[in-house]
Amino acid sequence: MQLSLFTDSIHPALAPTNLTSSRHPIHRWVNFIAGYSPEFVSACIQEAGLSSGDTILDPFGGLGTTPVQSLLDGFSCIACEANPYFADLATAKCQAALGAINPDEVFSILHQLAPYKGELTDIYSVDALTFLKKLIPETELKILVNARLKESEITPDNKLFYKLVVSIILELTSKSQTDGIYKAPTTKKKSNSFQDALLRVESQILTDFSLIIKKKDINYEIIKGSAQNLCQKNSSIASLCITSPPYLNNFDYAEMSRMELYFWGYASSWREITNKVRSVLIPNTTTIPIEIKRNHELYAKQLSNELIESVRPIIDELKNLKSQRAGKKEYYSLVFPYFAEIKKVFIECFRLLKSNAEIHVIVGDAYLYGIHIPTGQLTLSLLQEIGFEKTEIKLLRNRGSRWIQSKREGAGTPIGEYWIYGRRP
Repeated sequence: MQLSLFTDSIHPALAPTNLTSSRHPIHRWVNFIAGYSPEFVSACIQEAGLSSGDTILDPFGGLGTTPVQSLLDGFSCIACEANPYFADLATAKCQAALGAINPDEVFSILHQLAPYKGELTDIYSVDALTFLKKLIPETELKILVNARLKESEITPDNKLFYKLVVSIILELTSKSQTDGIYKAPTTKKKSNSFQDALLRVESQILTDFSLIIKKKDINYEIIKGSAQNLCQKNSSIASLCITSPPYLNNFDYAEMSRMELYFWGYASSWREITNKVRSVLIPNTTTIPIEIKRNHELYAKQLSNELIESVRPIIDELKNLKSQRAGKKEYYSLVFPYFAEIKKVFIECFRLLKSNAEIHVIVGDAYLYGIHIPTGQLTLSLLQEIGFEKTEIKLLRNRGSRWIQSKREGAGTPIGEYWIYGRRP
């Protein structure tokens, strides 16, 4: 196969981003730039020549780009998502894609909300409330808290959709800018009142909902938790896999949802965010649990000798640089755990895919203390070791070079973002 799906459908520079999601109903409700576009999903589906009844797999479901677009294109899907907040919102978007929600109930309740009369300390821990007050004007926060408490009155089929709507309003009422993907309490932006945000969200969602064409005989499953939970599924059930694993040292997917994790009560402190959320994520940033850092060498036992030989010099150099650099980040402790956990997930993908089924992976390289980690090529090697055939890799775009040291060999080579393809025999 030639990796050329986008010649007629979408420019390759946009393929590994979600910049186009604002054009698409449901996708635009809540999303982030990491990952890939809905067009990428549709192009992969079309290229695979799927038949009615086929199922699409995504072990890193995020906010639902693959499962939502799969449903909109008429195919069932199975996805995993370890961040519980993301999993809930992805599920709500899938429900909407099938027309299985009642927007009228949700908006009727939200239009009748009054500010919470009690003490916010009765609802939130000190850590959570301190953080939320930095982001949300207190007048709006009190209405939002009442919205959270009203969740218990929502009919079961609408609960996650209700959570999605309130979460969008929460973001719109925030007075703090999002710096990249993280909330920056000291960087201010114009905030919307609860009522203005509600009207804006209601208009968009009702417009999008009117465009949905209900489809029969397709379904979805969003597995909340580590992608390794896919081991509970039967073999050979998926006809296509489209996914993008967390990039090494790119985004902390717990930190980026800190406001929502606190607001909804998934966690009440930074420690709980680590214990409840980061502990089940792919270990890709230095905020991973300390136990993983301490035992990072044990993960090497799960990798091939060839891959270990490729990354061992990188780990040794990162160890040496740790003592010389400000912050002294333990980047070396990420490498073995990251690739070992990624390998486990792709082993499950191999097992779940039918014979001749394709896998499409979007992943990016990294620079740690100026040292290049060729994540794309190493991921390709993992897929080949697992048994995928006809593998190919294509550079989709360069992501920048600010982490490169000019004195290091190969300086000037920017970080690459890659599209990797394989086929299960």
